[in-house]
Amino acid sequence: MSEALSLDRVAVWRQADSRSLRAIVFVFAAIGLTLIPLTPFGFFMSGWAWLLEFLVLVLLIISTPLPRSAVRCLLPYTLFLLYASSTLSRTGSLQKGIATLAQYAVPAAAYLVAWLVPAHVDVQRTLSKTCLLVLAFASLLIAVFTPVLGSPFGDRLGGGRPATVSAVVLFVVATLTSKSWRFTLLVGGVTLTIAMSTGARMASAVVIIMLLTSPSLGLRWQGRVFVTALFVLLILFVSQTETFKQRFFFSEEASLIDVVTLSNDVNTSGRRELWPNLQQVCSRTPLTGQGIGVASQLSIMLSEGELSQPHNDYLRTYCEVGFTGTVFFWAFFLWAAFRSWRGAFVDRGSGLHAAAGQLIIALLIFAITDNAIIYTAQFMAPMAVILGLSDRALLRAGRLWTYPTSPDRSPAPRATVK
Repeated sequence: MSEALSLDRVAVWRQADSRSLRAIVFVFAAIGLTLIPLTPFGFFMSGWAWLLEFLVLVLLIISTPLPRSAVRCLLPYTLFLLYASSTLSRTGSLQKGIATLAQYAVPAAAYLVAWLVPAHVDVQRTLSKTCLLVLAFASLLIAVFTPVLGSPFGDRLGGGRPATVSAVVLFVVATLTSKSWRFTLLVGGVTLTIAMSTGARMASAVVIIMLLTSPSLGLRWQGRVFVTALFVLLILFVSQTETFKQRFFFSEEASLIDVVTLSNDVNTSGRRELWPNLQQVCSRTPLTGQGIGVASQLSIMLSEGELSQPHNDYLRTYCEVGFTGTVFFWAFFLWAAFRSWRGAFVDRGSGLHAAAGQLIIALLIFAITDNAIIYTAQFMAPMAVILGLSDRALLRAGRLWTYPTSPDRSPAPRATVK
């Protein structure tokens, strides 16, 4: 009887292995779905994409035994979800609160499913090919729609800012298995073109940072300094153009120095006016927050309809779940960043851990001026998959909970996924 139960469990695991691989490939392919320009017809594909991910991932999780180590690593985020759900009673709109909570649950599901992918599958190469195909699709959209509408992902198509945020994920994962610095530079150039085609300032800067810190670039520190200097010169040159000044400044006399000094001549698209008012209102409930999903409602009210989101995810979590939920939320990513970068320095032959660390750094940067944590299908779910794959690899190498102490940093004994 016990042997039969054991065989049944093995059969369940093998079936889950196959489904989990298809599920995480879908998570990255869904980025391409979010770029489909259907908004003029009243259809927002980005909203449907994360909902489809939610159904696929959650159904897989509830039908499969989960590794205990995965659940342990996800504990801070789980506590965040539990606390966020307790705030539904005081949020302004229950429907909005439930939808936002479901969005936050998708990355958790993606992280857990990534742990179920079979070890013998070359998942990095599979995901890299998927992201390259999505980048090719995005490039096709640029070629087709830019001459017609002026912007491939602009307001008329509804995907501008999320599209540029997803470009960062596409670059990092597309170059996971790259062995050529020329190929990495080519993919980086395509990704930067996508970001700059929408006028996205932060996304363009983050793409450059991801390129310069990419292990696949294969350059020594001298080479990276040289490439950085070239980018600085390029930015200085572009900043002198009339188009750049119209997009970034209120005055033609302004320069990059005004950006550093936070001058009033810098065009922040209403953020500078919104943030102090939002912080003042949310400070009424600093510990508990005002309810999940309330940040967007407050942003619309305080900006008189000009901004539908706070464009600062640190303020968003502070407003919605207060310091209590904010600590759980950001602690998960900071803890994951520590594990990932530790793994990257120990196991220099794998770019997976570095990719996980890069994406967390991208999240921390985007959180300053953007809304990355609600771009579920475009950023959070794909990032969670990479985090899950990285932690799974660390556990199998015996490095998830311990640090190898041998002088030669030889791999520690492999651990069994539990």
